[in-house]
Amino acid sequence: MSTNRTTAPPSDRGTAQPRPRPAHPAAVVQVLEARSFTEGEPRIVLIRAEPHWNGPRRLPLGGGRTAHIATAVSPLAVLDTLAAWQQTGTGERDVLAVLTDVEEADLGPGLLARVYRNRVYPIEPWAVVRRLFGAVDLDPRLTAEGWAAEALIDAAGQESWPKTPGTVLSRDTALSRLAAGRLSTAAHRLDPDRLDLHALMAWSLAPGAVERVASLRDQERRGLASWLADPARVGLRAHQALTALFALFEAGNGVDSVPMGLVCAALWGEKAPAGVERARGRAELKFGGRRLDDDSFAAFGAETEAYVRVLLTARSAGVTEDEPVLPGPDPRALMARADVLIREMGAEDAAAASDLLEIGQRARYGAVARALAACVPSDPGKASAERRIRDLNRAVERLTGHELSRLASHRATMTRIRMAQRLVHWLAQPPASGFTTAAEGVQQHITTYGWVDLAHGWIIDGDHAHPELPGALATLSAAVRARRHTLDEAFAARLAEETRSGVAPREALVVEDFARRVLVPVVKPARQSSAGSPPLLLVVLDGASAAVAAALAEELRTRSWAEYDPVPDTAGDGQRRGMLAALPTITRASRGSLFAGELTEIDQQEERRRFAAHRFWGGANVQLFHKADLRGDAGHALGSELAEALADPDTHVAVVVNTIDDRLGEDRAMSHWQLNELLGMEQLLAQARTTGRALVITADHGHVIDYGTDKENVPDALSARHRRGTTPAGHGEAVLTGRRVVAEGQRITALWDTGLRYGNRQAGYHGGVALAEAAIPVLAFVPYGAPVPKGWRELGPQRPSWWSLQEDAVPSPPVLPAKAPSTPSATKRTPSAAVLRKREEQQAAERETGQGALMSFDEINTAKPTEASGPPQPTPASAAEQLIDALRVSDIMSAQLGSLPRPEEFDTVAKAVQALLDAHGILPITVVAERAGKRATRATGFAATLQRVLNYDQAEVLTLTDNARSLRLDVPLLRRQFRLDATGGAQT
Repeated sequence: MSTNRTTAPPSDRGTAQPRPRPAHPAAVVQVLEARSFTEGEPRIVLIRAEPHWNGPRRLPLGGGRTAHIATAVSPLAVLDTLAAWQQTGTGERDVLAVLTDVEEADLGPGLLARVYRNRVYPIEPWAVVRRLFGAVDLDPRLTAEGWAAEALIDAAGQESWPKTPGTVLSRDTALSRLAAGRLSTAAHRLDPDRLDLHALMAWSLAPGAVERVASLRDQERRGLASWLADPARVGLRAHQALTALFALFEAGNGVDSVPMGLVCAALWGEKAPAGVERARGRAELKFGGRRLDDDSFAAFGAETEAYVRVLLTARSAGVTEDEPVLPGPDPRALMARADVLIREMGAEDAAAASDLLEIGQRARYGAVARALAACVPSDPGKASAERRIRDLNRAVERLTGHELSRLASHRATMTRIRMAQRLVHWLAQPPASGFTTAAEGVQQHITTYGWVDLAHGWIIDGDHAHPELPGALATLSAAVRARRHTLDEAFAARLAEETRSGVAPREALVVEDFARRVLVPVVKPARQSSAGSPPLLLVVLDGASAAVAAALAEELRTRSWAEYDPVPDTAGDGQRRGMLAALPTITRASRGSLFAGELTEIDQQEERRRFAAHRFWGGANVQLFHKADLRGDAGHALGSELAEALADPDTHVAVVVNTIDDRLGEDRAMSHWQLNELLGMEQLLAQARTTGRALVITADHGHVIDYGTDKENVPDALSARHRRGTTPAGHGEAVLTGRRVVAEGQRITALWDTGLRYGNRQAGYHGGVALAEAAIPVLAFVPYGAPVPKGWRELGPQRPSWWSLQEDAVPSPPVLPAKAPSTPSATKRTPSAAVLRKREEQQAAERETGQGALMSFDEINTAKPTEASGPPQPTPASAAEQLIDALRVSDIMSAQLGSLPRPEEFDTVAKAVQALLDAHGILPITVVAERAGKRATRATGFAATLQRVLNYDQAEVLTLTDNARSLRLDVPLLRRQFRLDATGGAQT
């Protein structure tokens, strides 16, 4: 019996030793392995622990020994266990470990004399921890966490700690494993190597997280929270955020951790308004009344917003048709819960400023709707106020900056709002008074009014993202329709006059001359010399309007197709072309005339025969296919005959796609189209790209969409939009007579008013003489890298200037001349309409580039002095001319030109810069070269020379875009690099 053992008095037993805990097998092994048994000593070891054992009844020890485990709840049970052990006759090297919670004093000297060293051995927690991890030593910072040893031993029952043999067990290694093991749930397993703020936020949302925290002992729960939020581990900001997070768990509100973080962002964020103290007080109650400083609430809010943004980005990027629902937290559900909490706390005003919460987005939608309605002029003849347009632009910019506005679910609404902006910009331009010729009206429709119709189609579809938005869109639509009504009336009058007289400009493109003027120059050279001349693919989109063509052309540009002007027999700069349909604008007349090459009305079979038999093909193989030929057999995208023709480089192919015209007969209009929505179009484009075909897309007529029409009851209707004319023309009608009217007696009466129809209501109509029906778009494209037909001129962007949504694109009223001193002999004269139009075009082109600061034109004195007032003064140069003049005298420009390995004249560079300015800053390199007097074959080398000259000090003043096919000029950067002032002059 040991004589140096002391026993605490009975009154002190309760405080002298803690309540026994369940013993882990590693703890038992650790106690036994630390004992050395000499010969004759009892091999029975009493271990202080709960007298319950769920582990194996035998544990292997070192040296081939075996430990037998028994439990005893009282001194008598200990005695019985010892007696049973002595009777079993086990091996000499076996050891009996008895787990008991009986105090030594209660066992008595006689019983203790029969066990190893006459005492009950406690479990040494840190020694067990060291053994569990296989470490040789422990980090002093870990042993300072008194609660951690017992927690690590307890958790070892569920976790298998990784071994760290021969090393010191660090505090972070042990506690990261402990935190991951204690806090992980069945639905969310924490990674011990990634216990950062966002990982813990994700865990806090998992089912069972709150219960896992609640199940921990107080000391362990607080210890883990303190370590997880240690600023030395995670940084000050994350420390503040995690302190707030665990405060929510302490208060029992951990299930709302992320929604409450969004509430904190609204109440304590940088944009929080004044007067939110009451709402903050209500929010603080959710944290159990724990005193957190404002910085902690602000950090919690900001970090939560960052986490939710990550969720939104991941979800929007990862959703596919095959897997539309992603695992993990739903950010929209979290924000919806935050909205509920915000209303409970009366924090709506603060949330309205949020860039993330739905309340903030709704507030921005409302601001946009109100600003949009304010921009619409009450009089269709007046322009929108510039100040209100700028207010609208700022409101849309704030809406665009909201996180939810970038999601796919809001994409259509955001596109609709941008289209509304563009229409407001268009309405800010002075209304057109009329057309000199019908061909002018057609071309303006292709370059401008078709884009108006495209944007209008978006807004007319309506939107209910905000209660005020439908009304604002309806008001804008009414203003657009009123101005378009005036344009259609003017066009119809001009068309009726020209049709009656038979007089039209020679260069005007009409549907019956389309094949001869556009297609023959491609087909005949290809026939004469197959090398270097591409075969042709003509796609006739039956019923496609200029609005449809504008959208499809933009999509083709994004797919690495280069656009060209395919009409080589006209002077002037290249442009996207339009042609005039046959009258009436119905398929049999206009499409028949297109394929026949003369004004006629024929059916589909006759179209095929006559189109292929034209003498002007020069014997080339030209084949026409209709809708039935597009559908292939099972497993084939296209019909076999069409596929074979497309694969033959010696065959020129024309295809009619009827999807648009077919859709007009349905109940629901389609105001905007994509290529993949047109039957067979994707497959046709793929084949054209593979074989390097030149692509021409056109139509036989356009169409108008029913946005609410009135039916005119007439006895002689021939279509929804034209009639024989047996009764006099009424409101919204025009009488057309003459050679281009393909009808009995060469006479019809047709509607130009898009709000009227003759037949039953459907999605859309054609047959009338509104611009959208009579103007046919002509698009020409070549895939990048393919041969280009001779005579085709490459085009830059074709969007009108008002399509830009940059701040500088807001149209400004013309600058009025300074008032001249009043003299008896002085007279006032204003510039001609052509001069003013040229100035407006120059201003619009410069604003389109987003470089409006360059284009701050000087005031121009338009008063022309009489003889008494002295000689005429020279007209001030435009801003573009001032810029080029300043470059001419720039020392930097001289040095740049002098550094070239091969000399280049400044005038050549000036012509290139002028061409880029005229084209809104972007132009194909071939066009830039031609404008500068260089051959197209030298375009690439000339572009490199221009970059070397203009990119002074390696600044990207002139850059390649569109897969190195176009040049983009950054005018503000050009001014800064060459040290020019705002008007283009050299700085002193």
